[in-house]
Amino acid sequence: MDELNRLMGMEDSLERARALYERVFTREDERLSGSLWLERMTTLHVLGQALRPGSRVMDLGCGTGVYALPLAKAGHSVLAVDLVPRHVETLKSRAEPGMALKALCRDAQSAADAQKDASFDAVLCLGPMYHLRARAERLRLLSSCRRLLRPGGQMFVSFINNDWVIASMTLTGEDASYILEGDYDKSTFRCDDFPFVFHTLDQADEELQAAGLVITRRINADGLNEIAEEKFSAFTQNQRAAWFNYHLYLCEQPQHLGACNHWLYVCKT
Repeated sequence: MDELNRLMGMEDSLERARALYERVFTREDERLSGSLWLERMTTLHVLGQALRPGSRVMDLGCGTGVYALPLAKAGHSVLAVDLVPRHVETLKSRAEPGMALKALCRDAQSAADAQKDASFDAVLCLGPMYHLRARAERLRLLSSCRRLLRPGGQMFVSFINNDWVIASMTLTGEDASYILEGDYDKSTFRCDDFPFVFHTLDQADEELQAAGLVITRRINADGLNEIAEEKFSAFTQNQRAAWFNYHLYLCEQPQHLGACNHWLYVCKT
């Protein structure tokens, strides 16, 4: 917590994000590969539905390659970008011979700016929106990603659900004290944007549309996984498969969109 408090004072979004993963969240490699599996499975399912064979994909904020590696293995050409050197080195070490996969260590905005117009079939932005505090920064990146899409291309964007933070922090804490003492406005229920940037559904919609993107799908990416992490981690293989099918039935129904930590948006130009 002391380290988090020190990082809170950092004004530069990129330096703060890099420091978070270098000093605090040092197990990014395990987050989606372990008990929090539903977000990974849902996202890969959606990508599998959407991508044409042999697509050219840019993965901004790729982490250790949780999406870049399986996409490259499936035959897509992937440019993976992350600002944390350790993440990029881990990804490179896991790449298999023959994969059309290139990994760069740089920030999402400069990486997007360096690419030509209409040069990708898909752009993944499954993390940068968690770290760019200023709306202008987020709109700039979203607009840059839109510029990169070829005709018929799609963009995939993740946001953290502001309203579910209060529920998950309260119900996963040792004594439920977050509901009384948590860092959120007790009248508006707006959470402080630290250590991540949080969105309401309306805010996420508005920012994507302001960047010139057309929303085609809104998806509840992880459901109850974080609140019931221990239960989810104990599922048998058959239970996991059955729950995943149930989740796919629920995850785009409007009445269930709010019950998750992460949203996955699919957009077009």
